[in-house]
Amino acid sequence: MPPLNIYKPLRDNEIRIAEIESASSEDEDVHCHLIHVSRNASGDYQSLSYAWGPEEELDKGLIYLEGTPHPVTRTMELALRKLRRKTNDAPLLIWIDALCINQKDNEEKCEQVKGMRTIYQRATEVSIWLGPEDWSPNSDLAWSLLQELYHCPREINALSKRIQPERQKEFEALTKFFRRDYFWRIWVVQEVACATKATVYYGSDSMPWSGLVGVCDKLSDARALLRRVIYHDKPASLFSLMTGGPKKLVLTKEANLPYSESNAPPLLDLLSTHMSKGSTLEHDKVYGIVGISADRDTFGDLDYGRSVRDTYVHTARHIITKTRSLDVICVHQNDDNKHSLPSWVADWERRKRFPEHRVVGLRSRTPKFNASGSSIADVSFSENDQVLTAAGFVFDTITNISQPLYVHGPESDVLPTLEVFHSWWTFFTDHIGSTDENLAIFQRTFVGGSWSPSYSEGEFKEDQTERLTLFFSLIQRLLPHLLNEKSPIPVLTAANAADDQILKKREFAMVSSAALRMHAKRLVNSENKLLGFAPQQAAVGDKIVVLLGCNFPVVLREIDGHWELIGEIYMDGIMNGEATDKLEAGLYHKQKFEIH
Repeated sequence: MPPLNIYKPLRDNEIRIAEIESASSEDEDVHCHLIHVSRNASGDYQSLSYAWGPEEELDKGLIYLEGTPHPVTRTMELALRKLRRKTNDAPLLIWIDALCINQKDNEEKCEQVKGMRTIYQRATEVSIWLGPEDWSPNSDLAWSLLQELYHCPREINALSKRIQPERQKEFEALTKFFRRDYFWRIWVVQEVACATKATVYYGSDSMPWSGLVGVCDKLSDARALLRRVIYHDKPASLFSLMTGGPKKLVLTKEANLPYSESNAPPLLDLLSTHMSKGSTLEHDKVYGIVGISADRDTFGDLDYGRSVRDTYVHTARHIITKTRSLDVICVHQNDDNKHSLPSWVADWERRKRFPEHRVVGLRSRTPKFNASGSSIADVSFSENDQVLTAAGFVFDTITNISQPLYVHGPESDVLPTLEVFHSWWTFFTDHIGSTDENLAIFQRTFVGGSWSPSYSEGEFKEDQTERLTLFFSLIQRLLPHLLNEKSPIPVLTAANAADDQILKKREFAMVSSAALRMHAKRLVNSENKLLGFAPQQAAVGDKIVVLLGCNFPVVLREIDGHWELIGEIYMDGIMNGEATDKLEAGLYHKQKFEIH
């Protein structure tokens, strides 16, 4: 990084703009100067939206700032070489976060980050740089397909002419294209949401951002055709195509309108939607979206001098206090506790331990759950906000646990999931019983109440009984050694077994879909003979607790006179306020839980 004196102090409500000198060719070095303008001035500048890239490449690029060599990310250098004007044209005026903010001055950074929403709103254009052409194999194939789909009418007959088996390589390239680093950067959410006009740049070519979004809409229209022709044995790749690229940058799953100050989503909705995004600075998993949330005026200072741990504790307390809800304590992101957080505080950082398989929370299921009815959180904080004391009641106790499912391998490897499914079914028949009435309980519970999150439910609209039939048929065909006279798996006859052709087309999609919901979970049985879908860390003796103001029951463990939160739990029969009704009828006793 350059000496600090390159950056002149900013006055109140002032920002820097980078003035990029014109050049006759891309091979010339990039030269730029920093000018100061009022934040409220009409925007005669562009704003760059790009991915910084991995930490080890942060200083691999080089430009000249005020005549001095200045290390930057390779991505930024390539973007400026492409975007700058030709010789004799006026210089390019552009705002770039890593260049226009003194990254070594935490006080300035905190102040400037708070105003980034306005910077992107006032820019004449948000210039979206997706990265170099050689970022992934066959990127050019993907871009050519995007251009073709951009100009194709949004009409299924026109799309079907372009979705052909011989074009599988192009669609595979497009799937990888939608996984580019750009779409996984937390700051990009704000930059795109606030843009009045946005243009996507790829090499020397470009496309309106609205055009790229339109391509995704066309692909969504052709989902069934794509599944049948291109992705029949790659359901996760189809899911990546349907939810990747521009779809990764929607504000929230519920927010369909363009961003405005008046319809800003709650911070928890934004955090939950973008848990998978990455950031160079861990604070930015929160700070990168506070400015476009409904909490922007109440969250408090964005303090980079505060530890990541304290930032996450502050975030959890703020959300609980403002919403009077405890739903935020149920968020689970990682398998470790790198920051030694209290058990009730969510870790928003995305780490790459088992990165292909994230825990799918109950928050994403439909219909929405409401275990605590209309109650509001009754909480207090102590010991410098490290301890949460919350009111609620013990509903039940875990008496038996099944083996957990932890997905390690590729989506095409269905056998581990089928084996665990078989053990879960055995657990269920041993502790609950496989009557027709109980069967409905199992088929709801083994995937946490809903087969899939709301945004992909269209892939699996079949009756739940048919799904179980498919599972049983697969076990018959692929794991016959599990079928003996003591096996609880129904041995299906030719009359009710699923058709082989249907199985071949759908087995991978069905099992991998279920596996993503079963991942890092186990079935449990309770003293009241209820079946639950619990975190894999749940153990015999743990309490099933309904906390006031929490839409999901939780598993709590008593340790030395206080409680540790293990995680949320789906308990069939109490997800819609039934347990809270019994509390009001005097059947349960309300108490305070001191959660560390």
